[in-house]
Amino acid sequence: QDPATFLVWVHFKAPEKYASAGELGPADEFIARVDVELDSPGPNHVIFSVPLSARCGTARVHAPKDLQVSSDDEGSFSVTPEELLLRVGEEQEISVTFKAQANKKCRDLLTILVLPSGPQYEVTLKGTVVPEDYGKSAIPSAVAGPGLSKDIPPILSNKQFIAWGGVTLGRAQQKLVLRNNSNNSTQQLRLLIRGQDQDCFQQLQSMFSPEERLTRHGELSIRPREDVAVHLLFAPTRVASMLAKLEIKQSGVRPSQPGVKFTIPLSGYGGTSNIILEDQRKQADSYVATLTDIAVGRVSKVCLCVRNTGSRAAFIKAVAFTDMQTRSVLQPSVISLAPSQFVLKERTQEVNLCQSSSPLLATVYLFCGDELSRQQFRR
Repeated sequence: QDPATFLVWVHFKAPEKYASAGELGPADEFIARVDVELDSPGPNHVIFSVPLSARCGTARVHAPKDLQVSSDDEGSFSVTPEELLLRVGEEQEISVTFKAQANKKCRDLLTILVLPSGPQYEVTLKGTVVPEDYGKSAIPSAVAGPGLSKDIPPILSNKQFIAWGGVTLGRAQQKLVLRNNSNNSTQQLRLLIRGQDQDCFQQLQSMFSPEERLTRHGELSIRPREDVAVHLLFAPTRVASMLAKLEIKQSGVRPSQPGVKFTIPLSGYGGTSNIILEDQRKQADSYVATLTDIAVGRVSKVCLCVRNTGSRAAFIKAVAFTDMQTRSVLQPSVISLAPSQFVLKERTQEVNLCQSSSPLLATVYLFCGDELSRQQFRR
């Protein structure tokens, strides 16, 4: 009744590994072996061996944020090649062809998927028909791409997007600077905040008035070569991620010559992490933990209870320094930390264990920040 053959599944689970956005490094290689032995009362002998190997790493692809092109033919978007193999550090070009429908704007999404299990990248494709009699002066110079004017736009900005990161339920301010790049004409601009969470983003006006005025729209007049600061406020009302955009339109131009319009994405999220150490003596700007019974050849231990009292998960990395000013890291053979880095969810705690085998003293620093910001930065 025993089957002549049977199937054995070997599962591989890669260990968790935390790395910053610029420190991916090479893939990790794992090697093992499955030995097939005969179950008998006497000595066992290996009948057959099956070597196993696995590679674990993250593939990251750098792609343009968006593509803006123009054409006077009919058709649609196409991409060549549809599949390609990228080795480590290799760069290849992908050709995107655009043939728009007559007198229509086209918008599509180019998806780049790293096989077999991601990550996935999305590139927005925008295309516009350019009539034959369309004058060069009427082309919005803020948009640069094949077939369009590459002149420097009349309005410059010091930021392409504004991200606040984590903000406690309240408000935080950032400054955006706009410059009139024209040599002889004054620019009239209209500013408007739009989007699904526009109620949480506001423009702060009347900076020199005793009573500040908040609004989601406003107008500016910028003289030639003048810089004007726009102060924006992010006031989250809930623990959630929020998105909006600042639209800047050029007004007061002739109907035959449409003005420049561009947008600046706004993003942020409400709530932050807050890390404290429990049951440790607190000083003005630090905590004091005592390692007892320190002696040569003896291992001493102290447990640090780290608690996250905030509303966001925190990423924590513990490092032992002999001198913080020179950033001299203490050797793990003297003091070891376990775990040395971990993610601590909101309103939870973790025990960090310090072990010492030397009377040499050190300072343990806990570097922490919102896990959500770290994940966004890695992407």
